[in-house]
Amino acid sequence: MSNGKLLLGWDTATPSSGLVLMEGGELLAAVELRLDRTTASRMFAALDLLLRLADREREEIGGMALVRGPGSFTGIRLAVAAAKGLALSLGVSLYSCTVTHALARTVPLEGRILVPLVDARRGQGYGALFRWLDGELERLTPDMALDVDEWRAMEGKVVFLGPGVEALGVEGLYPTPSAALGGALLAWDRWRQGDEGEDPLTLNPLYIRPSDAEVNKGIKVSSWD
Repeated sequence: MSNGKLLLGWDTATPSSGLVLMEGGELLAAVELRLDRTTASRMFAALDLLLRLADREREEIGGMALVRGPGSFTGIRLAVAAAKGLALSLGVSLYSCTVTHALARTVPLEGRILVPLVDARRGQGYGALFRWLDGELERLTPDMALDVDEWRAMEGKVVFLGPGVEALGVEGLYPTPSAALGGALLAWDRWRQGDEGEDPLTLNPLYIRPSDAEVNKGIKVSSWD
């Protein structure tokens, strides 16, 4: 991070996209945006509002937490590009995470298997399995795109959470936790351990499967690793 003390959380992967501002691991302000085709272009106006709410300046931002997918193809692609540009212009470190990891970070249920879900459409959901053990969040599986029936078969054995709970009609926690906040908390965990983050120039969006346009054009997309 730079000498700035503020951590900016940035998410456009979920329907309730938004920004959060943290200092010392504590939330200062948050702005939520409903996801649509104009979300990425409205993020900078939302950032200005966020800073006004916290009575802070852009120059005080020391690092950025970016939720890079999976989720809305257009939202992720545009937001990742915008976030990378902002991180480079501010000269700050960028800390990325998956939307499932971010959502799981906000729900510290010890010993339970957590499954954050995001609607992937086409009768599928993006999700992954996590578990809190002795205060540490452990990833049990990579992010996956599974049919709704495959997720529903896990009901009663796991705790579903996230925007996919309502969209896919599974039993789980509601309301949806903030992925922007979860991403910022994950970034804070890394920052206080001395992690300097990732190079914005090499960071790419995370897709689990290609979009319709990419299928039609035969374009390959990145996968979880």
